[in-house]
Amino acid sequence: MKKISLFLTLALLLLGLAACKPAEPVDLGLEVPEGDTFHLRIAEDPETLDNVKTTSAAAESVMALTFMERLIYIDQQNVIHGWLAESWVVSDDQRQVTFILRQGVKFTDGTDFNAEAVKFHFDRILDRANASPAKAYYGSLEEAVVLDTYTVKLVFAEPFAGLWNVLSYAYSGFNSPAAVEQWGDEYGRHPVGTGPFMLNEWIPGSRLTFVRNPNYVQVREDATNPGPAKLAQIVFLVIPEDGTAMAALQTGELDASVLNADTLPQVEGNPDFNIYIIENTTSIQFIEFNCEEPPFDDPQFRTALGYAVDRESIVQASRGGYSTVLYNPLAPGLIGYDASIGEAYGTPYDPDRARQMLDALGWVDSDGDGIREKDGEPASFEMWSYTGYTYVPRTLEVLQQNFLDVGVEITIELSDWGAFYPRLKRDGLDMDLMRWTWGDMNVMSVLWRSPGHRGHIPADAELDAVLEAIDTTMAMDQRLVLAAQAQQMLLERMLVIPIQADWTLYALKADVRDFHTDYFGYVIAGDVWFEK
Repeated sequence: MKKISLFLTLALLLLGLAACKPAEPVDLGLEVPEGDTFHLRIAEDPETLDNVKTTSAAAESVMALTFMERLIYIDQQNVIHGWLAESWVVSDDQRQVTFILRQGVKFTDGTDFNAEAVKFHFDRILDRANASPAKAYYGSLEEAVVLDTYTVKLVFAEPFAGLWNVLSYAYSGFNSPAAVEQWGDEYGRHPVGTGPFMLNEWIPGSRLTFVRNPNYVQVREDATNPGPAKLAQIVFLVIPEDGTAMAALQTGELDASVLNADTLPQVEGNPDFNIYIIENTTSIQFIEFNCEEPPFDDPQFRTALGYAVDRESIVQASRGGYSTVLYNPLAPGLIGYDASIGEAYGTPYDPDRARQMLDALGWVDSDGDGIREKDGEPASFEMWSYTGYTYVPRTLEVLQQNFLDVGVEITIELSDWGAFYPRLKRDGLDMDLMRWTWGDMNVMSVLWRSPGHRGHIPADAELDAVLEAIDTTMAMDQRLVLAAQAQQMLLERMLVIPIQADWTLYALKADVRDFHTDYFGYVIAGDVWFEK
């Protein structure tokens, strides 16, 4: 009766982790330019900086800020812009996208960025020998074809509407083919891109230091600085604990840090700090079920549990209020999100209604112990989730009490990712608490088009057709209609219980200037400077 789920991103991350050898210190001996050093916290050490070999958040947070540029970017208004591509054309059958590349761009090793470099990157992703975790994100991509020095074409077996989202992530950035060939399996410790910074030193578990690329030219319209970065260096300090990070901010060891809501009040109102909050979130937290076995195969039972969830209390307990209560199976920061659908078809907190629905389904507390039963089986189930984040156990504590209040008992089981992931596609679990970050409405297809990311969602021809159309329809007006249909259908079936969409919280030293992010929350690091 029990199954578990986890999003594909983390599954692929684990594959990348397994492929990596224990890291040795790296010192590239680059000349350190004059200027300021910006110290930024990361919560864990990247396993590699080869974006073909990883899609982990730890690696992305470093690569995207420093050396890894992409064909396009999406600004905070959800508008797509050219970056290393000046323009593009989608074929009439929507299976080919031809990019005209920006000329004159060089990798920091002096070699040219061109169509061959683009093809080289996608060839590596498609090469089975590389076991690239990014491959799954490119839909039906078949090949990259060089048309001339600065023109390249991506060819798909089927239209892939999620392409723009995928191209905006750091794992779609480009590596110097010469550097990849020079370093081979060790390239991930010696990465070379076209961005504003270059890796100079990496002490595993401690810090990564990047120095300014003196030849850099910024072409992004959402950047304020068109030339080389204003900072001389960016140092990423590996600090897993929020409390330690806060202490490092207060002592000046850090200039900026992502923080948990618990620690943020320590800097609120303090003139020595500023707060940068990203509410335009693309992340959602939700409960999933084993929809193949009773009682979770009944959408009415799942809906009853949805009415038992006190989202307001969860937001306060787990995120200190720095989160959006969510009724939709789509994050508020995504194109296609429609709050009115959640209001009409979602499950606002109503424990009396939950009790009435459970009564009607035959789940009653016949022996007065507070736990309902049906056909001799108690309403006692397991809920799995993951360790390493304070918001997870705090969310689970509220959920445990919410469900108990309506006569449903859940036992919580937590494990680290390494133990958690292998069980995701096996039988044996009832419910799981998940969080997923994605930049496009096709996240609904990634997660819940049967058989789903867990491989255990029963076929549903009507829903699957809509989710498939989201994947293959590139006209935005049509996709918006499909997104609305999908959100309604998912809520009518209550395949998942949406809970919240968390915000990203940064604490900054008061003298930090022009710290800002794009649609995906990537800091535009070349703009950052210190006011003297």
